[in-house]
Amino acid sequence: MQFDRVTLPQESAALRKEVRAFLTEEAAHIPQPNSDFSTGHDPEFSAKLGARGWIGMTWPDTYGGGAKSFFDRYVVTEELLATGAPVSAHWIADRQSGPLLLRFGSPAQRAQYLPAITRGESFFSIGMSEPGTGSDLASVRTTAKPVADGWLVNGTKLWSTDAHRNHFMIALVRTEKQTDDRHAGLSQLIVDLHNDGARVRPIKNMAGGEDFNEVVFEDVLLPSDRMVGEPGNGWSQVTSELSYERRGSRCQGISRAL
Repeated sequence: MQFDRVTLPQESAALRKEVRAFLTEEAAHIPQPNSDFSTGHDPEFSAKLGARGWIGMTWPDTYGGGAKSFFDRYVVTEELLATGAPVSAHWIADRQSGPLLLRFGSPAQRAQYLPAITRGESFFSIGMSEPGTGSDLASVRTTAKPVADGWLVNGTKLWSTDAHRNHFMIALVRTEKQTDDRHAGLSQLIVDLHNDGARVRPIKNMAGGEDFNEVVFEDVLLPSDRMVGEPGNGWSQVTSELSYERRGSRCQGISRAL
């Protein structure tokens, strides 16, 4: 079977040309091209993308977003990955933390966190996996107990990419005792990785790199306004977040066949 050759709309073709010209101009930021989105932590490059309006492209302009289409975002993302640009710094915030806050975050949280993400100035890590839990996300043991001043967090998160360099983490925690319904009683909290007292321990790989981290919470007090959405709604929220993670251009081998 033969399929018709796909052509981009005129506006998208112009956008692709603009992105390619930008990447040529910024070649100094791409000394070792690698189309793996998790490599290349370059805050200066992320800030330049933000200045172009290429972070948070589909978000409302109220929060600094570009109010563009998802197809436009795909065009930009494809070019960045095909060139091997260093997108790791802003990648998680753009791909899933920001969309999560847009959907479940309070108006104050959106106003506080989203504009800095779109400017390429604020970077997020994922706080889901834990030691000994494997891929069983519902078995998380990190707890957050309500106290007068907020939430007291204890536990450990593992494999948190760039937590030693990023600013924030959205952590999945248990705010109620586990029952037969393992998905109940889970919540999400925003953690300031620099100022809240969590201990971040980089995990060195065989090549000597330190991309992954262990994040340890020992009586870490988080203010009440760090709760994302409603307490106990964490399972619904985190599965939505995972859907953001699993869609779109995100892996190696992106083609420029169009």
